[in-house]
Amino acid sequence: LTLTTMKKLLMALTLALPILGNSQHIFLKEEMVATKDMSVNALLINIDGDFDAAIDDYKEFVKEGYEYKVKKESKTTYVIEEVDLPHISMKRGDLKTYLFYTDSTNVMGFSFVLGYDVFLSSEDQPEEMAQFKKFVVDFMDYHYKTQYGKGIDEETKALEALKKEVLQNENKISSLKKKVVSLGKKYGKETDKSKKVEIDAEKKHTENEIDDLVITVTAMRTEISKKEKALYALKQELNEYHMQILAL
Repeated sequence: LTLTTMKKLLMALTLALPILGNSQHIFLKEEMVATKDMSVNALLINIDGDFDAAIDDYKEFVKEGYEYKVKKESKTTYVIEEVDLPHISMKRGDLKTYLFYTDSTNVMGFSFVLGYDVFLSSEDQPEEMAQFKKFVVDFMDYHYKTQYGKGIDEETKALEALKKEVLQNENKISSLKKKVVSLGKKYGKETDKSKKVEIDAEKKHTENEIDDLVITVTAMRTEISKKEKALYALKQELNEYHMQILAL
């Protein structure tokens, strides 16, 4: 980041965070963070990908699950005003989301603000905070499934398209082999030398087509194997993240 960009970020939101671990490690932490308005207690999570994708997923998550709309308050702060989530708290409050930039990963923070300088915390409202944590964990799981789901869908479509192309080429090879057999019979019955030369040339051309298609299909099958492994790896990664998230 340039010095100018960092200054803008610090003006929008100041945060004192401990050094974070590996970006591949899922975490959820409860921390006091300083915003431009006040210090609040927040649940912090690391996210997969960029903030735009995470915010889009968050908007869909609260829309689908709670029929709420997320408003943008600043470059790094989003809010659902006067939210009513009785399974979390009997009191209404502002559900705020903060975006934090670090050297190793992108972090989102969530606070349930009940009033000025009043917010949910494990110390004062342990039961409510436990439910709020579940809300954040559910979103985290939703986000990772959505992002990995896109990659899995793309890989699956590419794999199916490649398999379809292989099948088409194999059918063509089968058809060309029948043509070679037919040309062989035709060659055997033909008595005209010039026509025999033409038939033989066509037969050799067809055999060359078959050879080229066999090489193409072999290469495609190698690519299919690679894509299947990549798809399996994506699904395994998603499952690993899912298990990590559930354990939070």
